[in-house]
Amino acid sequence: MTPALWTLRAVNLLLVLAAAYLGARGKAVSVALPAFAALAVLGASAGAVFSGRPGDPRARRLASAAFCGADILLVMWVAQWTQQWAGIIDLGVLAPAVMLALDFGAAAGGLAAVVPALFTAALLIAMGSGPNGNPGLAWTLFLRGLLFALAPVAAGLALGPARSRAAAAARETVARLRAAQVGEYLSFALFQLRDYAITITSLSEAIALAPRDDPRQTERFERLRKAAAELSVKLSRVLGDQSALTTARPPTATAVVLGSLVDACVDECREAFAPDGVQVSVLVESATPPIHSDRRSIELALLSVLQNSLEACASRGGGAVTVLLRREGGNAEIEVSDDGGGVSETDKLTLFEPFASARRGSHGLGLGLSMSRRFLERIGGALRIKSKGGYTAALLVVPLERELPKIRLEDSTWAGRRAEH
Repeated sequence: MTPALWTLRAVNLLLVLAAAYLGARGKAVSVALPAFAALAVLGASAGAVFSGRPGDPRARRLASAAFCGADILLVMWVAQWTQQWAGIIDLGVLAPAVMLALDFGAAAGGLAAVVPALFTAALLIAMGSGPNGNPGLAWTLFLRGLLFALAPVAAGLALGPARSRAAAAARETVARLRAAQVGEYLSFALFQLRDYAITITSLSEAIALAPRDDPRQTERFERLRKAAAELSVKLSRVLGDQSALTTARPPTATAVVLGSLVDACVDECREAFAPDGVQVSVLVESATPPIHSDRRSIELALLSVLQNSLEACASRGGGAVTVLLRREGGNAEIEVSDDGGGVSETDKLTLFEPFASARRGSHGLGLGLSMSRRFLERIGGALRIKSKGGYTAALLVVPLERELPKIRLEDSTWAGRRAEH
């Protein structure tokens, strides 16, 4: 349940209490006790909603269902307490019933709306056997209960196709990101293997050219050279002509308008990950000219970073993500910041390591940040992460002019490669 839905619940219960108070004027009935109970329920739910606990999505759904059920019971109790059977108090079940329909489907919402009304109708029918009974009122409430079920059922049925489309979009986006990240990682790992084989071959040839004082030592060196050369040939057969690349798909320079690309990525992540209670805003601090670069690398890096921010905020029950585009010297910078809880000092040490994740309960592969940095470094850019006090900012640096790929020192496996950073 998001803060917005909690506010809706609070307003709904306050209106129910106001209606009960107005209907009870002139009667020897006080609404103080129902008011205290309603405020207690709202206070308990506020603690869960605004603190971001529980963190597990299933636990949050169960808590949301429990709060909506408590609201329905409160409405029924207030109606019984004030003896207002045919008043407007029972309309208060519609808001929590619609919330249940949005979370658990049309059937759950319909039952949540109709059961209280049918219970009240049955109670009045039982009372109708007495001299003061009112069977006509009971049947009126029975029909009203059936009508009440229409609103949550309609909401649940209308949301079904929307949820299906959102789920399909999420699966497609996640599959595309995972395919790109895994492909990039495997290509990088294979490249490293071939690079080591080249290194061994180079060293073996250098040893073989040394003075040959010992015939047996020379023979051993020659065998080492042949074995390394054979390993290099076998790896070449496996990797093909792309073995000299750091990725299975080389970058292709195309015209890229960064403002449009940022908007498209934000819209895709909004639709794919459907973050309830997470506000996403895009700001342009300074205009950036169209560039010629690899659109795919920038897009995949930005999508991965946005996914991390949105999921971090969603895990806390809500938050804000801000995407800022600006020009800084010869680079364009895309800053993605969020208030999703930040990154611990321990996780900062392994943030860019493959298969490492700062969110223990995440279903991700832990390749998002490490491969996003490689995507950007392939075009001469960079990815930097800062986190402090519950806030995290990811800075994506995109060169405005074509640059040579950057190779990190820890990725350079032999002295013949150009290493940076």
